[in-house]
Amino acid sequence: MLVAVLLIVMNRPDGGDEGSFVPVQRAAVSGRVEGAPNAPVVIIEYADFQCPFCKRYWSDTAPALRAELVDPGTVAIEFRHFVVLGPESQSAAEAAECALDQGRFWEMHDLLFTKQGAEQSGVFEHGKLKRYARELADAVEGAAFDVERFDRCLDGREKRAVVQEMTDEAAQLGIESTPSFVVGGFVIRGAQPLETFRQAVATVRAGAGR
Repeated sequence: MLVAVLLIVMNRPDGGDEGSFVPVQRAAVSGRVEGAPNAPVVIIEYADFQCPFCKRYWSDTAPALRAELVDPGTVAIEFRHFVVLGPESQSAAEAAECALDQGRFWEMHDLLFTKQGAEQSGVFEHGKLKRYARELADAVEGAAFDVERFDRCLDGREKRAVVQEMTDEAAQLGIESTPSFVVGGFVIRGAQPLETFRQAVATVRAGAGR
């Protein structure tokens, strides 16, 4: 298997501003996976909802990647949590997993990045996460989202173990920063432009003969 590591050293920006929630329209989703289930290439994304570079990837690169490679069925993207920036990162990750139980992982994923603020500033404390869940419910009117069920899941820390499992997995793979992406044998670090992903996907497909 081809193994290559693309290392990009980047300066860390200040936290982003809070904005209005607009859910992203996705052609196909299943749990934490976006894209066709039989896509020939799978990109595994390790991210932290407090990470400003993760938000930069989400806002700048992901839409182009979705349009060019995900929606046509060439690539699927699986999101996995890598909690590196503190307790609020853990709480946000657990909130996303609680939303996943009701088939709304990606809506909560987008909402959390929209709401991102300075690290450990209270943006992702439980009271606010519950308010965000109610924004999500309003945004998906006509498709039920049980906010009380969400509250119970969050307050009960029902998703603590699954988030920790993914964080431990990332560490075992040698991943040290967010966002990081595993594309076949490649590891892409940082909020890289579309071309970086395009080249990695093309190399993986060439190596696999497809």
